[in-house]
Amino acid sequence: MGKRQALGWLGAALCSVALIVAGGLVLSSVAVNRYLQASSSAMHRGDVTDMGPTPAAAEMAGIDHVVAAVMAMPGVATASCTVDTPTAAAEPQESTPAPSAAPSPVASTTFNYDISVIMTPDATAAQSAEVVFSMTKQLQNSHVNVALSSPAGDGHAASVVDYRHAFDAPVSRSTVAAVSQAVAVAAAVPGVKSVRVSVPYTWNLASGDLDIDFDSPGDRDADQLKSALERTALKGLDWSTSR
Repeated sequence: MGKRQALGWLGAALCSVALIVAGGLVLSSVAVNRYLQASSSAMHRGDVTDMGPTPAAAEMAGIDHVVAAVMAMPGVATASCTVDTPTAAAEPQESTPAPSAAPSPVASTTFNYDISVIMTPDATAAQSAEVVFSMTKQLQNSHVNVALSSPAGDGHAASVVDYRHAFDAPVSRSTVAAVSQAVAVAAAVPGVKSVRVSVPYTWNLASGDLDIDFDSPGDRDADQLKSALERTALKGLDWSTSR
């Protein structure tokens, strides 16, 4: 009787150990799974450090690589990138392994990357277009904004083209070239002091996307500009002026 009771206690003890080990494996599996989910999210959203949210290292490295490549292209004087942190948003994430627990929202941060490219005064429209086209192929990121500036030079005014979240999908070389050529034509019209174009994410330019400053107000300069734009991607667009 004593021997049978001792075997029973031994069996119970072994079952308890097995349950503890199994429970530990389950919790370890859950912990690993949550770690992998968090790592995947960080690759796209960013990381949180003692200094606050920071861009994901892989994404930032990709942006830096593109900026460095742009710097080496013909007609480019300088290129740089700054990171803008918008308001953090909430996204659902599982907080416990319990099957009945609903996902709870946790804060996540999406970063915008503002790239500034300054061309040389003698850079051509084709060189500007090649810079932009190369970025549309490499970035594929809806959180990238690009400002391409061309200082005033011989026979043309200064110009700036703002590409606002316009790099989330491939764009044809002809579309990019058409915008660059239109800006160059506008900047070369006598009497024009500066040109600014805002390219939306759709790449469909509309009235309000074009801003022109003239050396002096006058219908003659405006008529010349309107006539010149009739042969470009800016055809039919009304423009505003900051003068």
